[in-house]
Amino acid sequence: MKVENKPILNKEESLFICIDLQERLIPAMHDKETLVKNSNILLKTAEIYNIPVLVTEQYPKGLGSTDSKIELPKNHKIFSKDYFSAFGVEDFVNEFNSLNKKNIIIFGLETHVCVYYTVFHLIQNGYSVYVVADACASRTNESKKIALKQMRKLGVNIITTEMALFSHIENSRVPNFKDLSNLVK
Repeated sequence: MKVENKPILNKEESLFICIDLQERLIPAMHDKETLVKNSNILLKTAEIYNIPVLVTEQYPKGLGSTDSKIELPKNHKIFSKDYFSAFGVEDFVNEFNSLNKKNIIIFGLETHVCVYYTVFHLIQNGYSVYVVADACASRTNESKKIALKQMRKLGVNIITTEMALFSHIENSRVPNFKDLSNLVK
């Protein structure tokens, strides 16, 4: 048997979706420090790989904008929403469709509501979905754990921040390896 050695995820086919990392939501989350740290690693990874990032904000008038601790890359677009799923927003859907990506890496808040609803719609429409578990949060750890379990039943790939980072390269000889490995030191 011949086994091909190539990256698990193709940078050209990937899209990051960052869900509702807002100033009035993050303080209420379980393990918020890990959430912020890993979200920033993912956003920097997207910038290094030149992967587009779509950012949502749930009812920003009441919940505020994306938290200032979140380091958004140059290649991001922000969408305001009042639906739980990002796919309830026409502008988001149009941008998502125009990018034509098949591997969707998703993280944010809350795991059991807006992340779950968005993931559900992605799976219904045949996308390869990767939920970054250690860059998602809910107010309770129990809600997060149950949501991840339900998403796994839907066929979602549950991964970690480091898995998302290193799944896009096949070895340590790639040009940006040092920059990437420094993100997780």
